[in-house]
Amino acid sequence: MYKDLEIWHDSVHLIKRVYKVIDDLPKSEEYNLKTQMRRAVVSVSLNIAEGKTRQTAKDFAHFLNVAVSSLAEVEACLSISEALGFIQEDTLLHEECNILSYRINALKNKIMQREGVSNG
Repeated sequence: MYKDLEIWHDSVHLIKRVYKVIDDLPKSEEYNLKTQMRRAVVSVSLNIAEGKTRQTAKDFAHFLNVAVSSLAEVEACLSISEALGFIQEDTLLHEECNILSYRINALKNKIMQREGVSNG
């Protein structure tokens, strides 16, 4: 079950952190950066959960790849928001994104290696 995965719990923690940060974005970004960041950060958790329910290692790995891509999107939105002066730079939050990305990739590689499936 997906709830047994530490990375899923970490992704939920990240959702809480990002939601707090995006509360500081201006109202003008309600349907731009705010919406995009909400969708992307929630997508991380949803893809981990969906992938865990798949029947094959290759399918699970695919969804983990999508989760990592969504994390990159979150981090890019944070960087854009910082560059535009909407939020303060939060190196800890960027680090959390990087660590979670690393851990998701490590799980993906472990699954693929165990199943003898190519990462390509």
